[in-house]
Amino acid sequence: MAERALVRRRLLPFIKRHNRDYMAGWVHADICMRLEKFSQDVVEGKSPRLMITMPPRHGKSEIGSKTFPSWHLGRHAEHEIIVSSYSGDLAEDFSRKCRDLIEEDKFKAAFKTRLDPATKSVKKWATTKGGGFTAAGVGGPVTGRGAHIGIIDDPVKNREEAESETTRQKIKDWYSSTFYTRLAPGGGILIIQTRWHEDDLSGWLLSVLADAEREAAEAGVDLAADVDKWDLVEYPAIAIEDEKYRRAGEALHPDRYPIEALMRIKRTLIPRDWEALYQQRPVSEDGDYFTQDMMRYYHPKDRPPLSELRIYAAADLAISTKQTSDFSVIVIVGVDRDENIWVLDMKRGRWNSLAIIDNLFETQIKYKPEIFGIETGQIELTLEPFIQKAEQERKVRLRYQKLPTRGKDKGTRARPIQGRMEQGKVFFPTIESTPWMSALFNELMKFPLGRNDDIVDALAWIGQMLMMFGIKRAPKAPRKKSFLDKVRKFGGGKGRHKSSMAA
Repeated sequence: MAERALVRRRLLPFIKRHNRDYMAGWVHADICMRLEKFSQDVVEGKSPRLMITMPPRHGKSEIGSKTFPSWHLGRHAEHEIIVSSYSGDLAEDFSRKCRDLIEEDKFKAAFKTRLDPATKSVKKWATTKGGGFTAAGVGGPVTGRGAHIGIIDDPVKNREEAESETTRQKIKDWYSSTFYTRLAPGGGILIIQTRWHEDDLSGWLLSVLADAEREAAEAGVDLAADVDKWDLVEYPAIAIEDEKYRRAGEALHPDRYPIEALMRIKRTLIPRDWEALYQQRPVSEDGDYFTQDMMRYYHPKDRPPLSELRIYAAADLAISTKQTSDFSVIVIVGVDRDENIWVLDMKRGRWNSLAIIDNLFETQIKYKPEIFGIETGQIELTLEPFIQKAEQERKVRLRYQKLPTRGKDKGTRARPIQGRMEQGKVFFPTIESTPWMSALFNELMKFPLGRNDDIVDALAWIGQMLMMFGIKRAPKAPRKKSFLDKVRKFGGGKGRHKSSMAA
């Protein structure tokens, strides 16, 4: 009797009752405690939002998608639950486990919940109280099915899907237009995943919350009540710092993955996969495609004068003022006689067409770049008529060069600038001296896994331009006139030996 009462109240004893060999560590006890609170918040209509990220093969699905739903339905048979994963087959495996568990005698001895014999399909089954379980692949239909609890367990399958901007956007659209709309008032969302990318589903939802918090702080108001406030719980495989239950450097679940096993995995994986999958940091602090070792800095007072540089500019444009859209970016660089690239200035914002035109012409007037590169597409589709009109009105010619993408992905396009940085040939202003440098540095270190890459795209075009059109020799610094020069001036410059450098 006491055990049955305990499993009705507590999730971990419930799991152990149905699996006597279950190896529970502190992390599993912690997850169970959080899911118990999540369950109660759903019952009380508090609309809980819980996000749990942890490494592969550490038991997150066993708890969150296989046993938690059956435990919750044992307590609240009238509730409906939707569970989704990257494939419908995997979601159905979760469904089968929950359904079969509810059919066990041990479950029936502790709970009154019973399955409706008329609906026992792994895709959708019901209880006799009107609740039930629906399994669906991420991106699949759940129309006509409601949910007091919506669970998403690993929405992406692999690195290829995670790095596909198209796939990530499809997942976001499915979450917003399909999954989210099935939620009952006061219902809860549980996301359990291994991190892959800064802009994966978890990263995107956290960024939406961060944007809302920033806007509220800037306006001096409280965060709006309709904003989803996520409770984020991250479990790195190896503790990054001292935590409540372990010290820095200790393993997450040493009984299954001792530190030696984790270090073998770390040596096998490429750094970005280790940081994302096992440490739940989809972007390494040291960078991946671009690294901190590649960065060379200058103080503005130490930069060569503009008269000794050949100036180039490149623009990566996104015509929109929405807060969720990409940024438009203009990068201006100077190239010296030794072919060093000095990053001089950057403009960045979410601009409409007229604002883009203003920024393009401001750059042209201030820096007079020899080549102003703009990606094909935006020019022909939207901007060319505005540019032609502005040239007539402002009496300024925008000397732009259309840059063809030719189907290159972002990583391939960035290879030339990456190569120059590896050679120590690209110099950036110090972060302390330049307000926009912090955003530039963050994008470089997070590329290609970061949420934003507009600055990197513009820099990549600089590298492409210099490769396509070549680097012209920068002008020499003006030579101070000697006494002999002054004599020649008064003598009319007529000497028997004319310099080959004379104009």
